[in-house]
Order: sequence, then C-alpha cells, then structure tokens
Amino acid sequence: LVHVAGDEAKIVQTVGGTVESVLAEAGIQVGPHDVVTPSLSEYVGPDTEIEIVRAVPIRVTVDGGEREHWVVAATVAEALGEIGIELGPMDRVTPGKGTDVTPDMSVQVVRVTEEFIEETETLPFKVIRWAAPELEQGQTQVIREGQEGIIKKTVRVVYEDGKPVNRTIVASEVVQPVIDRIIGEGTRPPALYVDTPHGRYAYVEVMEMVATGYDPGPASTGEWSDGLTFTGLKAQRGVVAVDPTVIPLGTRLYIEGYGEGIAADIGGAIKGNRIDLCFDTYEEAIQWGRRTVKVYILAD
Repeated sequence: LVHVAGDEAKIVQTVGGTVESVLAEAGIQVGPHDVVTPSLSEYVGPDTEIEIVRAVPIRVTVDGGEREHWVVAATVAEALGEIGIELGPMDRVTPGKGTDVTPDMSVQVVRVTEEFIEETETLPFKVIRWAAPELEQGQTQVIREGQEGIIKKTVRVVYEDGKPVNRTIVASEVVQPVIDRIIGEGTRPPALYVDTPHGRYAYVEVMEMVATGYDPGPASTGEWSDGLTFTGLKAQRGVVAVDPTVIPLGTRLYIEGYGEGIAADIGGAIKGNRIDLCFDTYEEAIQWGRRTVKVYILAD
C-alpha cells in the first residue's frame, strides 16, 4: 500500500525489493525533497505501507535576505522549524504561524526586540521680570538665579529587524525641579542733577513753591515757641515746614537760595505749594521775606 499525501492510496503488488524499487515499479516518482517512509533503501515485506509526503517550495524573507526552501510541513510554524529558523517571543510572521503551507507561498519573518533605556530631559527655566523700586529705571539686578529642571525617563524602544519603530515612556521622575530666574527691573525715576553754590545734588523732582521764613523764637512761633518741631526735631536752620500731602515729612530738600533742608515741621498756614524755612534768627527770617523758589526733592 502506497499513500501519497493529497492523493488516494494505491496498492502495489511486488515480489520484493527496496522501497525505491517498488516505487519505480509502480511508476511513482519521488522528488529530492520529498519525505518517504520507510526510507528508500529499506526492503519491503508483506503488508508494508509506504507513505510519501510531497515537498513544496516556499520563499522565506528573514534576517535581511530572501531564500527559497522546500518543505513538507503542514503549517507556516512547522515549515520555519523544518528550515531551522528559530522565532523569538516577539517576532512577527506573515502569514500567521498557523496558516497552511501552499506551494510558492511567501513567508516574511520580522525580528522584533525591545530594550529599556534611561534618558534625561532638561527643562528650561523662565525669566521673570520683577519690579524693583530700589533701582532706577533702566537698571536691572539678578534677584534669584535660575536652575534648569531634570527629568529622568525610562523609555521602551521596540526594534523591527534592528531598526527602532516605536518609543514609549513607561516611567518618569523629576530629579531636579525648575527654578525660574528673577530679574529686578528698576522703577524709580532716574536722578537728575543740579549744580548749586553748595555743590551738586541729585534730585528726582523739582517744584516751584512760595517760601517764607521763620525763627524758633516767639516772634515767629508765638505760644508754640518751645524750640521743637512737629516731628520732635529741634527748630533750627535746615528745618522746613511743609504740607505733608504735597511733600512727605522726612523728605530731604534743596531750596534755591536757602540750601539743604528736611521736611520736619508743619504749619497752619502752610498748605499746597507753600513752605516755611527755619532760620536761626528773626532778622534772617525777615530778610528772607516771601519768595517764589525752586524746591528740589533730593534722591536718597
């Protein structure tokens, strides 16, 4: 009994000999890649069954090359095993491994691997502008230095035939936080300068005001002639009475024709753009009289 895979079984009567001679006598050709059981060199006996599995050609593309192979396997997976192609756990086979083998079919094996790598990413810091009233306009100062942030990432990289085809971040961790840089920008108006008989003074504002004079004695201050000003300073040359809504108390001044002064006193008649200058004597105050002068608000 001779059975050829895919064909009907055929009974062959013979007086003996090898499997090869029996097949030749029966006119059954065997290809070089066909699998014959028992082997062609074995002798047949009574009731010997001979089975022939026909090999078919397939083309396999794997590891950068394409080759033709003759196989007798029933499925793609069996064919690859027969050829000696080992598959990794992630390898992709087209058509699928369970597909039936057919003559001249094409099989493609894509080697798929993965690795996990550590990467770091640098995050830039921002520059924040901050108003700095202690600085003049146009001046800048670094209030706080910036620091770049650092993120550590674990990346899964998938390769197909040695080429990366997919990257996925599977974990990330901030190992250094971002610290923004702060730059102070001056908001104070720049100081101007005036040259006087007493020297050069830096000022931020100049006003035209009506200036009168007084002395600490009763001739000028009447019942309030205790020698002290509203702020508690001793009344003497250089003390100036002002309207605090116009010139804040404690402001350093330079008064045209008078010299340096400090806004340290007030007066009932001193309102708006009026000031009252303290002199050491009544005669000096009378001699000053009433004048319109330039009053410079000095820079600190």
